[in-house]
Amino acid sequence: MRLVSAAAVLCAIALPAAAQSQREADAVRALNEPMVQEGIAMAMTGLAGIVLDTRVGPLARYADPDADIRPSDTLRDLERRRDPHFEAKLHDRTRRAVAATGAIAGDALAMSGELAKTADRLRDALAPLAGAIEAYSDDN
Repeated sequence: MRLVSAAAVLCAIALPAAAQSQREADAVRALNEPMVQEGIAMAMTGLAGIVLDTRVGPLARYADPDADIRPSDTLRDLERRRDPHFEAKLHDRTRRAVAATGAIAGDALAMSGELAKTADRLRDALAPLAGAIEAYSDDN
């Protein structure tokens, strides 16, 4: 049953993947480029920085008294106290996530043709059943 479920999911993915354009293939190639990965990681780190600069100190009185949240603290201050290297780790994890996304997208693109063939075979195999259900519905 798991194999059938997995096949159905893969076929559902394959239908749009079968219509891959050159533009999408170029995007997949770009995600596998180290410079692009670094650029995306830098952009995401910048966006995270905006969130990290949010002042949370005014809510300190609602936090755990032992949480060591000062009135002027930002999220960045709190994270730095927990881990002084958190920003470098965030950047590194983001870059690795972009690389993994590129690898997965490339593999999905490589499989799209085979998945489309499987979807076609399943559609052909299910056509008689669909016809029988339709005939039954018309009779009732």
